[in-house]
Amino acid sequence: MVFWEGYISDESMGTFAPLVVYWLYSGVYQLLPPLDKYRLHSRTEENEKNLVPLRSVIKGVLIQQFVQAVVAELLFLVTSKASSPGHTVQPSLPVQVVQFIVAMLVMDTWQYFCASIYAPKQVFVPSYPFSAS
Repeated sequence: MVFWEGYISDESMGTFAPLVVYWLYSGVYQLLPPLDKYRLHSRTEENEKNLVPLRSVIKGVLIQQFVQAVVAELLFLVTSKASSPGHTVQPSLPVQVVQFIVAMLVMDTWQYFCASIYAPKQVFVPSYPFSAS
């Protein structure tokens, strides 16, 4: 038994818990200036290399997470098969493995195209070390 049982479905928890963890982790990362020596990149290095304003990044992340949450909830609504009230039928292990692989491919493709929308020059311009130009 989990503490959210009876309040929110497992599907919704699986949709929204990663979003909450993402924002908590991001908040902790932003609160690290007093611990600058433990950061991956220093504040000055971040300010030099980050060309996109923080406001635009937050907007893009919120839009992407909103679309992902809506799609996930719609898929759960369409694909859930309850045999009895509150009990969801689980597929066999091989089916779950195939579902997981397909989900990885779909999410990787989604992330690739989201990245190409937000940074098209970096994604679609290949750089070959031995080009003839």
